[in-house]
Amino acid sequence: MQRQSGWFGKLDGLAVGLFGFLVLFGWMNIYATVNPEIDGFGWDWNNEAGRQLLFMGLSAVLILVVLLSDARLYEALTVPIYLATLALLLAVLAVGKEVGGNKSWLELGGFGLQPSEFAKMGAALMTARMLSQRGVDLRQWRARWVPAIAAFLPMALILLQPDTGSALVFFGFMLVFYREGLPGYFIFLGLGAIVVSVLALAFSSTTVLVLIALGSLVALGLDRLQRRLKFRTVLRHPAIWYGLLAMGWALTVNQVFNSVLQPHQKLRVQLLLGQVDQPSAAGYQTAQSLIAIGSGGFVGKGYMQGTQTRLNFVPAQTTDYIFCTVGEEWGFMGSLIVLLAFAGLIGRILYLAERQKEAFSRIYGFGIASILLIHFLINIGMTLGLVPVIGIPLPFFSYGGSSLWAFTLMLFIFLRLDSQRWNTL
Repeated sequence: MQRQSGWFGKLDGLAVGLFGFLVLFGWMNIYATVNPEIDGFGWDWNNEAGRQLLFMGLSAVLILVVLLSDARLYEALTVPIYLATLALLLAVLAVGKEVGGNKSWLELGGFGLQPSEFAKMGAALMTARMLSQRGVDLRQWRARWVPAIAAFLPMALILLQPDTGSALVFFGFMLVFYREGLPGYFIFLGLGAIVVSVLALAFSSTTVLVLIALGSLVALGLDRLQRRLKFRTVLRHPAIWYGLLAMGWALTVNQVFNSVLQPHQKLRVQLLLGQVDQPSAAGYQTAQSLIAIGSGGFVGKGYMQGTQTRLNFVPAQTTDYIFCTVGEEWGFMGSLIVLLAFAGLIGRILYLAERQKEAFSRIYGFGIASILLIHFLINIGMTLGLVPVIGIPLPFFSYGGSSLWAFTLMLFIFLRLDSQRWNTL
């Protein structure tokens, strides 16, 4: 039985409202960053604020197209969309333009397009389609490979650019796999890999290998106290195999760090670990960002009154470091409102995803929530000096057409799918 609720179905007002707030407030901060000398309101299509306004207008057109289309269309078009994003990623590797050390942009008639932003949407759709098929059980190994390849193939192509920041976002799909039945020990293995990676980069290889060996022996000894283990059983004990796996991972991390990462990427990791101190070079961005955020105090210096912003001390302040403008001009209260808006939007998506009647809609909702969460955590952590500077935007907030369009499409496709839930009893 069907019931209609307007042209667009019944859209979730809270999610739409939070989206609108983030986009508009983000534009206000972009405007304050690039137009500090203007008293009042002024137009300049040649700077980021003017172009972002154009991007916002085109986003409104995309929203209208999505909402006027049949919600069932997106599951049917999943494969073409996914293949199109892969083709764009391959085109970048062949004829892409290099910006900031990464070959991640396509030049289309004087306009730059970043396919990696749209690849996240394609991967989310394809993962949802793979996992929503009848009979898929992620507790079985044979059911994991195809969905995993679909989710992480774009990540591999993005790493070839190499755009490490955008590639890391795809790890968010592990949360989707976990929600759909992947055993929890995969999550613990991931967390363990992070810990071992930090240790491998912070200490010498010999020290790390000794620590892992001691940890494995302690775990084995504690288990030995509880039950008598034969020698043959000891060799098959998980502590031994996990220890060997951790040792191999530690050596791999060092090899990747020394042979694969670019010099500026190595320096960013070393700065985070406190191994080098260069506030005038690679650490300049983070140092200036912390100064800007800290100087805002409780209520900020006032809109368009931030000295760090007006004097352009923070590089990439309209993109990767847009949050420091919020901290300086709007203070702790403004920053808290932005953080709560992002948390509210991600939480709302997860809430709506859990209420979906169709598996495809539920899994896709968890996919975009995971992507938004990783973007949010890395970008805010980057501006606060908690994670290395890897250069990914704050969704809906940072300057950039590709980012805004991709996230807008991701969100409103889900909201359109959600509205269909209300039409089916």
